[in-house]
Amino acid sequence: MIDRREILTRAAMLMGGAISSGAVAAVLGGCTAMPQPDGPVKTTFLNPAEMKTATAIADQIIPRTDTPGAIDVGVPAYMDKCLAGFYQDKERGIVRAGLMRADKDAMTAHGKTFSDLSSDDQVALMKVYDKEAYEQNRKPGAAPHFFRVLKELTLTGFCTSQVGATKFLKYAASPGPFRGDIPYSEVGKAWAT
Repeated sequence: MIDRREILTRAAMLMGGAISSGAVAAVLGGCTAMPQPDGPVKTTFLNPAEMKTATAIADQIIPRTDTPGAIDVGVPAYMDKCLAGFYQDKERGIVRAGLMRADKDAMTAHGKTFSDLSSDDQVALMKVYDKEAYEQNRKPGAAPHFFRVLKELTLTGFCTSQVGATKFLKYAASPGPFRGDIPYSEVGKAWAT
């Protein structure tokens, strides 16, 4: 059975070995991604322009394929909720500045905001940010890169959703086969549950 600690372990492996204290606090605090009703997501931290950019990034990280993607399971709302309630001001500032940078970089290169770029152009910019995040993460004591925080939020949000936990991660509703005929002598104890 997958519990919150197992999700944290798997998310850390996907992130290259470590996740932030904000992500740990969010997952252990019960923050999960939930599909949103149609229409704009009500935000607590991100403004509408930042939410569009964060949504586009999450959609590129885990796109819809034969299974639902990040947007389908409510990752953008999860990102906003986690940033508002579980991340520190320093990390919030890094994310906000990074989302503004993504739009500025897109505008400089293509004359459009990040969310209005083609998929290929979004991925090209994200590759630059991912490389920067990797290099920055290798420096001891360096502040996190905005793309790493967004990637972390996308992965933990997706993995804590029902779809992510049951279709993406290995899920066993009842671990192991049921055997109701085990002799008491093999068990050695009687269990209360």
